[in-house]
This record gives sequence, C-alpha cells and structure tokens, in this order.
Amino acid sequence: PDTLSAQGFFHIENERACFHTGLYTQRYKAVYACFERNKKQNSTLKWYFNGFCDEVSPNLKYIHPLPNKPYFPAMKNGVNFIPEWPIRVNVDHILGDEENLERIPSKIRKVKNLPLLLETAVELARRKSVIEPSIIVPQGYQNRLQYLLPVCLTNMVKPDLAMTLSVMDGYYLGNLSDT
Repeated sequence: PDTLSAQGFFHIENERACFHTGLYTQRYKAVYACFERNKKQNSTLKWYFNGFCDEVSPNLKYIHPLPNKPYFPAMKNGVNFIPEWPIRVNVDHILGDEENLERIPSKIRKVKNLPLLLETAVELARRKSVIEPSIIVPQGYQNRLQYLLPVCLTNMVKPDLAMTLSVMDGYYLGNLSDT
C-alpha cells in the first residue's frame, strides 16, 4: 500500500491522509485534519480536505497508529511537565486508605465504579494539561520535583482534589495530595 509517516506526524495510506492538528475537542479528544485523494482528472490537486474529526470518526477507521501531535520543544510556562507521559494512578493506596478516601467528595465515595471514575478523571486532567499547561503546578517534596494536577470528579469545571504526580522513568505515579 501507499503508506507514509513523517516522524509519526502525518499519515498517508491508500486513499486517505491525516495529521494531528494539535487542537482538542471540549472532551479533550485530539482533532485530526482528514484528506482524500482527488480523483478529478482535470485538477492539479492530488488531495482535497475532507474535514476535521476525532479518533472515532469513520474517516480514521483504518488509520493505525494515529499520527502524533506535532512536538515543538519549548519551556511551557517554566514547567517541564510532559503531558504525553502516562499517569499510573495508585488507586489501591488512594481508596484503601481511610484518610485518602475522606478527600474524595462524600456523594461519590461509595459508588461501585469509583476506581474507574478516578482514573478517568485523571486521564481527562492529563489531556487538559496538554492544551492548558498552566493547570500543572510544580512543587518540591523531599528534595524531589513533583507536580500537582487538579482532578474534577463531580464537576467538569471545578476540581474536587489535587493529585500529586511523582516523576518516574517515562511516566508519572499519581497519589492524592495532602493539600
């Protein structure tokens, strides 16, 4: 097949092409620009713009892996947080410790899917940090750098708690903040 991937930022496969715009939907899903091969014989254009879409669009059904977000190395508000790194939420420690559990809003403490809700809220906060790096607050703790990430569990706008993110080797370990 006719396949091209320039450093993972642009994808061409058969009759389709796409790239990650660096933009996100209101639910923090990546937005891709999609193109199709131009089949008009009297045109000099090889491709035409088909629209913008997120990862679940039929336009991207056969694109795997999806193109990466373009990366331009620069300091982000003086913070070297890498939002592309995954966050491993220490769910057992958070929900298994009575003091930590008390930090969770009371109206959701006993819901059966609380572990999933917590991990999903952290993932949404990580996605938000990609487009709003100022939500991340660096802090020193025991002579190490860690970050505070606001997490929204009951309201998509107002954070319910802060998660501390300890820097590991290529990922962050998330625990609840004492603040």
